[in-house]
Amino acid sequence: MRPECEEAPGGRRVGVEQPRGRPSCIPCAPGAPLTASAPMIRRMFDVIEKEVVPKTEKLVAEGNKMFGAAIMRDDPGLTTVVADSNHEMLCPLYHGEIWTIKQWSELPEDQRPAASECVFLCTHEPCCLCISGITWAGFKKCFYFFSYEDSKVQGIPHDLNIMHQLWQVSSYAKCNAFVTTCGLKDEIDKCEEADKAELTATAARITSKYEELSQKYHSEKAANKQNTLAFG
Repeated sequence: MRPECEEAPGGRRVGVEQPRGRPSCIPCAPGAPLTASAPMIRRMFDVIEKEVVPKTEKLVAEGNKMFGAAIMRDDPGLTTVVADSNHEMLCPLYHGEIWTIKQWSELPEDQRPAASECVFLCTHEPCCLCISGITWAGFKKCFYFFSYEDSKVQGIPHDLNIMHQLWQVSSYAKCNAFVTTCGLKDEIDKCEEADKAELTATAARITSKYEELSQKYHSEKAANKQNTLAFG
């Protein structure tokens, strides 16, 4: 028997016995924890509502999924570098995060900050393709709004299913040597009561908008002859 990975307190991966022939797991190097203050959450919600959602609405109308992303400078104002959304009708690999990385990579050098000097924002927790792309591009900090379970409720269970089928895990290591991710919903709970009330109301408004976008995507995808995605 060989050790198989399982989650331990603090996010470490430890070994349990498994049949011979299965690879053992090397424990992950811990990364720097990531948190978000109320002003940071407010700014990221503003980017989602005012910069990502308008593009997403147009792209969902063209048959794409409702996942969007933004890259911001890691400065006090979280200045937007690029914000965009899913383009799977062009290519099945063009998830919102991957397309946004593509747009960032094509900026003129003097307008393109280094990935290590940026914050990556995802409307939905990045799937195995996207968290890998974010990591390979060199981004160190990644925030998301909707969790995998939220995506499943919105009719997109593929993130969880693919990780389970390929690696028999339910998540990547969220705090590791390469990149750290952080869910904004959990950060709202840590805010002062006045901020919490405001941010909770904004979160509810964003959730309502994405439920609308999800319903539109799912109600129209069957009639979309361009939608030949393996994971629609």
